[in-house]
Amino acid sequence: MARISEKLMDSVWRIVATRDVGQIRAMQKRHQKSQKTLTKFASWHLTELPEDAGGLGIYVFHVVVEAFSSLTPRPGKVRRPAIDRAWQLPADMLAEEARNVEPNAVQYMEDALAEEDDVILTESEQALCSRIVQTAILSLHDACEKRGSK
Repeated sequence: MARISEKLMDSVWRIVATRDVGQIRAMQKRHQKSQKTLTKFASWHLTELPEDAGGLGIYVFHVVVEAFSSLTPRPGKVRRPAIDRAWQLPADMLAEEARNVEPNAVQYMEDALAEEDDVILTESEQALCSRIVQTAILSLHDACEKRGSK
């Protein structure tokens, strides 16, 4: 069952879009504390990209984490084995699983990566950003499921 509704995803990205640089940094620090392993994973991979592409990927990643952070109960900490399970899936299977569990988060990711006017991603940049954010979506969804079943 999807945890992130269309209304929540729309609200979160609109709120984040109005934040100034200081508020964005504070949000990122909060995510680094609450989802340290997942944030390190995303940052490490996204720094492989050119600055504009990596910056867009980081931004989209943090908007998705913020959406999950808005849920009650919040997801538990994502551990490395959960990240590795998702990351090791074939790209098409990862995309399908992420869309099946959180279609609204995936739709936001696809729109944000495709529609940013200031940054045009190459096919390989878009594929890497998508894979990282899909891994985060699947991992965070699973963390919500585990927290909800306790």
